[in-house]
Amino acid sequence: MKTLDELIRPNIQKLKPYSSARDEYKGSDGIFLDANENPFGDLNRYPDPYQKKLKSKLAELKSVFANSIFIGNGSDEVIDLTFRIFCEPGKDKALTFSPTYGMYEVSAAINDVELIKVPFNSEFQIDFDLTKPFLSDPSIKLIFICSPNNPTGNSIDRIEEILQSFNGVVFIDEAYIDFSEQESWIKRLNEFPNLIISQTFSKAWGLAAARVGMAYAKPEIINWFNKVKPPYNVSALNQNAALIALEKSDETFKRINLIKSEKLNWKGT
Repeated sequence: MKTLDELIRPNIQKLKPYSSARDEYKGSDGIFLDANENPFGDLNRYPDPYQKKLKSKLAELKSVFANSIFIGNGSDEVIDLTFRIFCEPGKDKALTFSPTYGMYEVSAAINDVELIKVPFNSEFQIDFDLTKPFLSDPSIKLIFICSPNNPTGNSIDRIEEILQSFNGVVFIDEAYIDFSEQESWIKRLNEFPNLIISQTFSKAWGLAAARVGMAYAKPEIINWFNKVKPPYNVSALNQNAALIALEKSDETFKRINLIKSEKLNWKGT
């Protein structure tokens, strides 16, 4: 794998991130006069820009360190920031497999990044013979793999071969992982410095309206997400919705098992 310095856009490396009042103060009380916070009301305070309580709960649930977690305004922000961090507009390329989640193509177009779409084989799996020539292309910085895949629903094989062969960043979209029998790649995060895994509260957790997505990666990559993101990218309301859901995780897991059992019953008919 190339080093992060080789992969991250030069202008992003030079970026001085916005520093908010809540970045510079570690407490939780008081009115921020320099942030022009109104002293009245129930929603008058800016939210924690780094979602520390939510990350702490997720770190416990996923058995990772909190500094390996990024919280985004839905997984779509995570996807967009990944393009912004690693791909120079009009120069670099990304790759995905088709058919798959449409936002990879939309975000690529917004960021002026050419997206190469390699078709799945007849079993909706990666055709490695078709893919292999692209893995050594220095202009391809990102590979997006949705597993379980949207819209085909199957888990994707041969991801490890791509992780080991590709010099850029591999982004595994696990929006539907809670409904799969396959283990999350989070369990192998420490093995691959070029791996980003995205998950979401929208599907299994039933919080599509709250727009809370997560990225899991090495802290060195997460640091760049924190530098590029807007200062208050996830509202306090949405952070609290996710925290409440995590407090009721037993109920969520029961619902997941119900959905999985209904899927099995449907396959049996």
